Amino acid sequence: MRVTDLTKQNAVLRNVASNSNRLQTLQENMASGKRINRLSDDPIGATQVQDYRTKLSSLDRIKQNIQNNFTWLDRTDAELDHIGGMLERAKQIALAQANDTADEATRRVTAEELQDIINNLVNAGNTKVGKVFIFSGSKTLTKPLEPNPARKEAQLNPDKIPTDEKLLLKPEPLKANFDGWSQRPYIVRITQEGEFGRAQFQVSDNGGETWSRSKTLLPRVEVVNETGAPSDKVFMLFASDPTGGGPATVFPKGLEYRFEPNPPLQYKGNDDKRMVAVGEGHMLPLNLTAHDLFFRDPARQESLDVFDMMTGIKRALEDNDGQTLEKRLNDLDRAFEQILARRADIGSVRKEMEDQLDKSKEREFQNTKQMSEIEDLDFPAAVTEMNLADVRNKATLDTSGRLIQPSLLNFLR
Repeated sequence: MRVTDLTKQNAVLRNVASNSNRLQTLQENMASGKRINRLSDDPIGATQVQDYRTKLSSLDRIKQNIQNNFTWLDRTDAELDHIGGMLERAKQIALAQANDTADEATRRVTAEELQDIINNLVNAGNTKVGKVFIFSGSKTLTKPLEPNPARKEAQLNPDKIPTDEKLLLKPEPLKANFDGWSQRPYIVRITQEGEFGRAQFQVSDNGGETWSRSKTLLPRVEVVNETGAPSDKVFMLFASDPTGGGPATVFPKGLEYRFEPNPPLQYKGNDDKRMVAVGEGHMLPLNLTAHDLFFRDPARQESLDVFDMMTGIKRALEDNDGQTLEKRLNDLDRAFEQILARRADIGSVRKEMEDQLDKSKEREFQNTKQMSEIEDLDFPAAVTEMNLADVRNKATLDTSGRLIQPSLLNFLR
């Protein structure tokens, strides 16, 4: 059978193109270091590589997330260490002033130092990282601790006054203010009608369950129930002036003045936690709140209100009350343990984040290794195949030159 020249030429061109394509593919693989450069190179392998790339991208985000939040934890731990140091200093000065060797002068000076410690505790609770408050829960742009005013207007309650007297009651001259901080609700009830100096009143510090003895009503009286909790040095001040020359104010029997709890500071943040992803489906709380640190938690019986306790110590120093100072020493220990427990929580979170970071790095190494086994080029084998392909290409070109006659003269021979 006669083979035409056109058939020979097509066969030669096809073989040369095949060898050239193979050389080009090998050159591209060796240049990129990958055996899979497009989906058609290995559809199954390319799909597996894409899955590994997705996993590596997710692990990289988790690693960055963990590393970025170490700054937050370090700043929190530093502030807790600072708070613990201030509480230790407060205990030192309280212990020194609880001794019999201390006198009124030294205690008043120490009260000023204790006020500085209280102010520093407030500043620590309002710590910021950049523009963000670290102890305000999820309300990170809200200052968590705000002082309460010491003076608040009392709430008048005329419900226990006879109806006919209630209709004639003029509340303006009867208005009063409470001056002081306390965690307890107080009720002052008029038990005997009269003017200042003649009217009598009783005090309850537990919502009306127990009452103090009757006392004489004056323009300024201490609100305390002797049979109840220790005095918080809260005073009731009346707006009316008994020496103003006008008609005397008469306080009707049954009239009540109510004082809601008024702590030294109030928490403006919330109790939400900033959760950080440290793994697939694994979240950790990143932050503490000023409420966790300084305020009493009903779920933890041993917890206490730090600022209320510190204010009580300062009040005892100002009043030269050594016995109260001695009793408050245990409260300082509880406050320090409260801060220490929260610091342990932060340490536990950091340790867990470090463990998760190590696990993420190990998983990243394993995934990178497995992806490399699929897509990376075997250079020794590729070099060998490249030499063989080059030899085949040269042999093809040599035999092609002999097979295809280059001129009409050669064809006629």
